Amino acid sequence: MNTHHESGQLHANGDCTIIYVGKLADNPHWSFPTHKHDDLHEIIYVTEGKGLFTIDGTKHWAQKGDMLIYNKGTLHEEKSNPEFPLSTFYCGFRFTEGTHEDWVIPPSNEPIIRANRYSDELHSLMQTLFNEFSIREHGYESISGHVLKAILMIIDRQSRQQLPDGESVRSNTLVESIKDYLDTNYRQSIKLKELADQFHIDFYYLIHMYKNHYGTSPYHYLIQRRMGEATRLLVSTNKKVWEIAKLVGYDNPNYFTILFTKTVGESPRSFRKKNQKDMFGDEPSHSY
Repeated sequence: MNTHHESGQLHANGDCTIIYVGKLADNPHWSFPTHKHDDLHEIIYVTEGKGLFTIDGTKHWAQKGDMLIYNKGTLHEEKSNPEFPLSTFYCGFRFTEGTHEDWVIPPSNEPIIRANRYSDELHSLMQTLFNEFSIREHGYESISGHVLKAILMIIDRQSRQQLPDGESVRSNTLVESIKDYLDTNYRQSIKLKELADQFHIDFYYLIHMYKNHYGTSPYHYLIQRRMGEATRLLVSTNKKVWEIAKLVGYDNPNYFTILFTKTVGESPRSFRKKNQKDMFGDEPSHSY
């Protein structure tokens, strides 16, 4: 869940810069393939429905009252449950350099805080943050900064009370090393036979091991990873579709469009137009 709005940045009370604030309405088939933000943190509050969130390879079901936290650089994928469409508030921001550890919660902590006695308060605060950032009346910068600070303090309090989930602590196994390699080099031309040779394993064993561990083949994961990055670029930049295709590893923009449409369910241009409209409440100010 992400976007970047050039005019939307504000410095929140000197401690952090808010990059965007948005709201996801109950779209039964909404999904965002695997992507990450290298330069900002993101928090998501679930107001209604259910969704499946894959965070650094671990799947988490989230529902009303849950808060998800993505430290910068965290790979994540999001999908609404069609039977219980997902509705959320979300916010992307950066900490001012030197004022805070460069994470929202310690990396070893669970990236999801379950519904608790603070959920109603968090809902109210996220609603206020969204309203202030959308309407932008006099003083909204100061109010938004204080509201975000209150949200982050509640997250910190709740995170300290949750023990790390042993299942989400990943050991440095061979299959995870392969996934890390794909995550790092997905923009490059990667042939699975060469990948197997690089890790000194049999080609068919590579596919079997990866699919058994992650539920998908390395080939399909690579496509998902590329399309996830493409979705981020489509809604957060003004780059043309052919430029985005090249950035995520495809020299042929037509082939990229075919793969994107098959993976995401709509064309890159349609995805860009619809998601920018959903995220900002009106038509984008740019033409693409």
